[in-house]
Amino acid sequence: MKIICAHCRKEAEKPNGAVNRARASGLRIFCGRKCAGKGRRKPHKPKAQRVAEKRAYDMEYRRKNRAMLKAKKAAHFRASYDPEAARIERKKRAKFHAEYCRRPSYKLWKAEYDRRYRAREYGEFADAFQLTIDLNREIKTRSNNYEIRQANQTGNKSQKREREAQQQERRHGHPAAYGL
Repeated sequence: MKIICAHCRKEAEKPNGAVNRARASGLRIFCGRKCAGKGRRKPHKPKAQRVAEKRAYDMEYRRKNRAMLKAKKAAHFRASYDPEAARIERKKRAKFHAEYCRRPSYKLWKAEYDRRYRAREYGEFADAFQLTIDLNREIKTRSNNYEIRQANQTGNKSQKREREAQQQERRHGHPAAYGL
C-alpha cells in the first residue's frame, strides 16, 4: 500500500497490515526507520526555556538533597584541601581584601553586623542590649572626660590612694613600725 511519510512527505510503499494497524491506533506512518526516529523526536526547545527548566530542577534537587550535598562537599574539601596552596591563594588576594575592608560602606555594614552578632548572646533580650549600648554611646558623646571620670569615680586614682595612705599613717602611725 502506498503512504505519504509523516516526516519527509515522500511517497513510500508499506505492507497493508502495518498501515491498517497504524491507522486503527491513530499513529503516524513513516517511510523508514530514519524518518520514524526523526519524526518521533520531541521538537527542540529554545535555549532560554531549557536553561530556565534546568535552573528550576536544580533548585528543587538542592532543596530536597541539602544534607547529602553538604556531606559530599565536606568530604571533597577534606580530601582535596592543600593548606600551602590555600595560603598562597590568600596571600595573592590579601591586598585586595584589605582595600575592600577600608571602604566606608563596608565599615558601616561591618559595624552593624558586629552589633547584631554580639547581641545574639542575649537571646530574646538582644534588642534591649543594643539599646543599652546605643544609650551609653550617646551619653559618652554628650559628656566630656572629666564628667565621665567623676561619675565613675576614677579621676586621679593615684592621688586619691596617696592621700588615703597618708591619712592612715597619721591615724595609726607609720606602717613600717609595725612590720607591715
